[in-house]
Amino acid sequence: MNKQWRDMVYDNFLDCWMVFWDGGKRHFKVRCGDTFEIHLGDGKQIACRIELGSDWYIIVGQNETKFYLKPFETYQVNI
Repeated sequence: MNKQWRDMVYDNFLDCWMVFWDGGKRHFKVRCGDTFEIHLGDGKQIACRIELGSDWYIIVGQNETKFYLKPFETYQVNI
């Protein structure tokens, strides 16, 4: 079964990340604590959880490593 990668982009007005699908016709707001897979490129992905501190970041792995998200990037996610 193929994964359905969707675009996750930052909405500056709402100060949150939004996931779009169905050609951008449908979307939903990502909230703190939501879990998903993020595509790293070359067919690699990793499970993560999104959180908000002073900036939005994802947490991965058993050691809960944090990576900050860049608001002007588009990320591919599978929710």
